[in-house]
Formats: sequence, C-alpha cells, structure tokens
Amino acid sequence: MYFLRLNAGTFMNSIKKMHTKILFLFMALPALLWSQGDNNRLVAQFDSLVNKAYEKGLFSGNLLVANRQGIVYQTSVGYEDIAAQKKNNANTAFQIGSISKMFTKIIILQLAAENKLHLSDKLGKYLQGFPKAMAASISIQQLMDHTSGLGDYTQEEGFMQRMPAIESVSDILPLIQQSELLYAPGSGKKYSNSGYVLLAAIAEKISGKKFGTIVKERIFDVIGMRESGFNTFVTKQPGKAVGYVSNQPGPLRDNFFIHIIGAGDGGIYASTGDLLKFMESFVNDQKLLSDADKLLLLNTPLFPVSYTSWDDFLQRGRMALSGGAPGISAVISFNMEMKTYQIVLSNFDEGSAESINQRLNMIWANKTPTPFRLPPSRFIYSLIKEKGGDYFSANYQKELAEAGIEMDDDMIFLFAGEQLLQEKNADAAIALFQVYTKEFPNIIVAWNDLGDAYRLINNKDAARNCYLKVLQMRPANERAKRALEKL
Repeated sequence: MYFLRLNAGTFMNSIKKMHTKILFLFMALPALLWSQGDNNRLVAQFDSLVNKAYEKGLFSGNLLVANRQGIVYQTSVGYEDIAAQKKNNANTAFQIGSISKMFTKIIILQLAAENKLHLSDKLGKYLQGFPKAMAASISIQQLMDHTSGLGDYTQEEGFMQRMPAIESVSDILPLIQQSELLYAPGSGKKYSNSGYVLLAAIAEKISGKKFGTIVKERIFDVIGMRESGFNTFVTKQPGKAVGYVSNQPGPLRDNFFIHIIGAGDGGIYASTGDLLKFMESFVNDQKLLSDADKLLLLNTPLFPVSYTSWDDFLQRGRMALSGGAPGISAVISFNMEMKTYQIVLSNFDEGSAESINQRLNMIWANKTPTPFRLPPSRFIYSLIKEKGGDYFSANYQKELAEAGIEMDDDMIFLFAGEQLLQEKNADAAIALFQVYTKEFPNIIVAWNDLGDAYRLINNKDAARNCYLKVLQMRPANERAKRALEKL
C-alpha cells in the first residue's frame, strides 16, 4: 500500500487539483481501409503498446476497439483488486469520471422531449435557495453548455469540511448556492462541474427519484448496460475495479480515502462492453434520443466542431470524451469516418487511459508511438534513488527539462519527498526538499518536511531553522510548533 503523509490542508489542495474532469478531444485520423492485414498489424501493435505501459506501471485496465463488424481488439491487464489478487477481466467495470456528463445531458434532453422541462427554463423554477442572480438568470441550456457562469463546487470555501459527509446530490447544493458567478450567464463559457450537479438535482426534482435510479431506468435498462451503475462517491463494489493512486512513487494505495464525488458531473461506472452498447445505440438507434436531440447534445459552445445535421456527424464525426481523477481514467472515442469505436478504461490515475488512447491514435495514423514517460513525481523519485541526492541537486533542472517536465506544480516534489521520508532516506530527502524550498520558498509543508528530514540525521539546528521559517510565514502552524517543542 502507498501511504501519503501530508498535512490536511496540503493534501486537500492536491485533491482539488485532481478533481474529476472531462476533456473533449477531436481526432484527426486518416480514413484507413480495414483489411485482414491491417487487423493483424494493429492487433500486434496494440498488444505491444498495452504491455509496455503495464510493465512500466503506467496502465491497469481494459481496452476495446470495435468497427462495423464487431469487436476487433479487446484486452485486460492489471488487477481489479490488488489485495484480493483479482485480475481485471472483460466484465470489470471502471469509474468513468466526467464522461458521466454525457449521460446527464441525455437525461435532461429526454425530459425536455417529454415536455417535463424546457431548456429555456430558469434554475429557480426547479431548485430553491439560490441567489436571485442565479435563480432568475441561469437557464437549463446554459447549465448544459457550460455557459452559466458557474465554476467548480470543489473550489468553494467549506468544501473540504463538507466533503466527507456528502452522500447525495442535494448535499452539494449549499456549496453551489454560496458560489460567485464567474461571469453573467450566457456571456462566456467555462467548464463547470457545478452546472452538472444542478442538472442532476433538477432531474431528481422532476422525477422524484434519486439520480442513480434515473440513470438506470432511462439509460442502463433501456440499452442493456447490466454491468454499470452510479455512486455519489467512489466506493468498493463487486465487479468494479478498485482505483489506485498510481502517479506518485511508492507502493500503490487505493483511492477510497479521497472520497471522490460524482453527482451528475461524474459517478458512473461501466464496463467496456456496456460502453460499446451505449456508443452503438447513440449512433445507430433512437432508444435514448432522437437524431435531432443528439445534434443538440453535440453542438455546444464547448465543442470546437459543429455538425449541420445528424447525417453530417455520421459521415465525418470524430469525438473523444475523457474523464479522470486519482485512480480513475477513461476515454471513449467515436470515429465515424472509419466507423470505429475505441474505449480505454483504467483504474490507475488520471492520464493513464489518455496516454494509451493518444498512442493508439498514432498507430492508426501509421506513426511510431512516443515512448512512455514516468509521471513527474515518480520520475523525480527514480532519478534521486538512482543517481543520489548530490546529483539531483546539481542537475535537476536539466533532467526535468529533458524529460519534458515543467516545474509549475510543487506537488511533483512533494509526493516524491514524502515517499523518501517514509523510507527514512534522510540524505535523499534533504536534497529534494532543499530544491523544493528553493523553487517554492513559500510552501509551508516543504519547510516542515525539510525540518523532519534534518531530524532524521539529528541535525537539530538545521531542523529548528526550518520550523522557525514556517512560523515566520504562518505563526499559527501547529506542526512547526509541535516540532520545536520536541527539539
């Protein structure tokens, strides 16, 4: 198991940065003809790619590729549950992060088609307790299009305190009610998790049912997604892969301690087979939406491509949706020109499925996939373990630049240093935290950790100076006060 030794504030800030999100990716791929020769070549290259990622500890999960004839490639690597030594298999379900937003949007469009709501309706018609600037001006259409002026509820004051107690969609509403609009509704666009929580809440208000039940009845049951489900927060369930925090050094730890939330903005888990059913239904029938409503789903300000008709999408549509968080990474992609579907699901960290998907697209385009690189924290940890603290201190800028790692996020140093402290590797930890405090001199935890590293070699004077530095910046810091008392 991987243990992260962080103070509460620093850890929670890292969770904010990694909260579930979605990316809309539009693939520029050649319209290849699919022959048996192509199939044999692609299968061999796909196998090689997945195996390389797995051997480097960069991917655990399932991959499925299908075309008009059916599934042409499918594989599973890694473990559904490491503690139980249960391997991933074709039926394993994975959290899909903010790909869930597409399901939320489908439900809202279904309700509109049934005249149970109108996309022009304002927020206040369905949900109470919101300031007038929100209730009277934000429309359902704007919530769907990410043009409401709302941002991300995880950034609101009090989220960290409220997070462990969140059990339903309604538990999140007070956080959104206290938020400030980033711009006047309809005057801009910004990706919004908060907006999709409100859409889920509106669906619950209209139907009188919990959002998980709504998704099951309106989508899963309709198209036979029997290995899928919804949870407001990530938990262990039979047949569902445990998520593992994989981008940091050290033994893997599951992500249950993070309390990852999904309430319309996320929360769905599914198998590759179920997602293939969803994608095929979306393209080929009208069980979920009419073709006209599908076009409404696709043509939004957040998507850089629009389609003149549903037939236009069927001819040239290329779209990928991605969701991720700690221990969660998923991509589904449509290429209507090639008539292919691609699904990559991972129970490793955000970015693990995307890295596979990007390289799959390079294979489709007859290009050599770029080599896999370790995540920044793991790279730093491996570098200092392999070449020592003195080498790291003298060469870290060159090494990070050559690895394509930018020093714009202090967490890449923090996670590597915390693991070295766990191992009581004092010299390496001191070297790393000296660099950390040099590059990020105002980060409290870095100075506290440097002090702890000095204490490992009984250098009390150096440790005392670190804790005093903390108290100069933040006089009320309890960790530094306790450390000084022990000295």
